Parts: sequence; structure tokens; C-alpha cells
Amino acid sequence: MERKGITEKELLNLCQRLITQGVYTNQTALQQALAKRVGSISLATISRLLHQLGVVKIQNARGQRIYAIDGSHQPSLTPQKPLAEMVLDIVSSESFVLVQTAPGYSQAIARLIDCQHAEDILGVVAGNDNVWIAPKDCQRTPQLCRGLRNWLLDEGKSDD
Repeated sequence: MERKGITEKELLNLCQRLITQGVYTNQTALQQALAKRVGSISLATISRLLHQLGVVKIQNARGQRIYAIDGSHQPSLTPQKPLAEMVLDIVSSESFVLVQTAPGYSQAIARLIDCQHAEDILGVVAGNDNVWIAPKDCQRTPQLCRGLRNWLLDEGKSDD
């Protein structure tokens, strides 16, 4: 399925990213957030995406029941699934690059990046689901981000 130039896998990744970064209490709110980015999307599609991601409702600190990704439904690394498939997105600012990963995979992704791009990188810090990268030259941050996107997102997922 193509939707405004977005594949089904990209839509699934976008939905996952929105849920992990935002506070959505119902499908309509999530539908509106996705529609701003990809165009018209049905509630049936939202429901299917939530099911595929293993989304559950939890109570947050404010007492709201919000959507969250159930950790037991996270992708698992197998010989058939390369590590790069655990990368959800790569974004940058003027001074750093942030790689968003499936929970628990940031350490391995950080090590891979550090080994492959050591000449361009001053430092790499991994959390649970993200990798923060400081480039040696901040003027080259956009090039580093593009290179990582091509290497981890495009090349690693071109078989889909």
C-alpha cells in the first residue's frame, strides 16, 4: 500500500514513533496525527496498525489511559532480520544525530555505528531506545545524518 509516498512499513514505523513520543488516548487522536503526516487514513487502518504493533492502554502519571507499545511485541533479532531493521528513524539537529531504535537495541546499533564511522564521530551515547551521536565537525552533521540514513534505513530495509 502506498499513501502519499509512504510504504506500509514506513507507516507502521511512523505510528510506533508517534505512540512512543506522544500521548494518545484514542484512535481518532492518533488518526489525526498520522493524517497530518501522510494524508487521509481510516480508523480501520489505525486499528490494524495498533494490533500489529501490539499496542496496549496503560495509565500514565496523570491518570490518563494512553496507548503504549507492549514490550513483548517488539521485533526480535534473528539471522533473517538484520540489526539495521531495529532502527526506526534517524534525525538530526545542527550539532548532533539521534538514531531511534526498537527498545533494547540501541547499544548494539551504537557499537556498529562507532566501529563503521569512527573517523566522522566524536562520541556515541546509547540509551534504551536511542543513540546520540556527536560528530567531530558540526558543519558535517547533515552529511553524517544522510550517510547513516542511507546505510541503516535505505540499504538495510530495501528488501521489503
